[in-house]
Amino acid sequence: MLLLFKINGERYGLDVADVVELMPYVVLQKLPKSPAYIAGLMNLRGRIVPVVDLSILLCDRPVKRLMSSRIILIRPVKSETRLVGLLAENVTETIKVPEDIFTDTGIQPETSTFVDKVAMHPTGVIQVVAPSKLLPNEVKTMLRGEEGAAVGDGGGGDVI
Repeated sequence: MLLLFKINGERYGLDVADVVELMPYVVLQKLPKSPAYIAGLMNLRGRIVPVVDLSILLCDRPVKRLMSSRIILIRPVKSETRLVGLLAENVTETIKVPEDIFTDTGIQPETSTFVDKVAMHPTGVIQVVAPSKLLPNEVKTMLRGEEGAAVGDGGGGDVI
């Protein structure tokens, strides 16, 4: 199963096994002097979660605030508890894709940036994103630090 979204008109997918939670677009707290693709921070039930704007990261323009824009929560490193939000447009559906329609990108792994494989689906090409390849090294380095402390007074913790 793939969760589909679009960036600059191109279809991408994430394996639903990599998705922890899907959130609506919320107001984010800006992080001063951070790279442009860091959209900000969100408070998820008392936990600070950095959010990356996939559209800025991949095509140098911010995500549009659409009814279908979402924050996709993932664990970039499956063995860790730290979450990262991926801000994307047109997050509208999940589809089951048979394994036999996947192919590699035809690009050597050292030059492939974030796409693991592509699906030649009847509705069009779907580029399957690998969360481990998606985030820039500087973000991965930032995430290796101690997990941020909980915010608030330990109460319910609303999303900001």
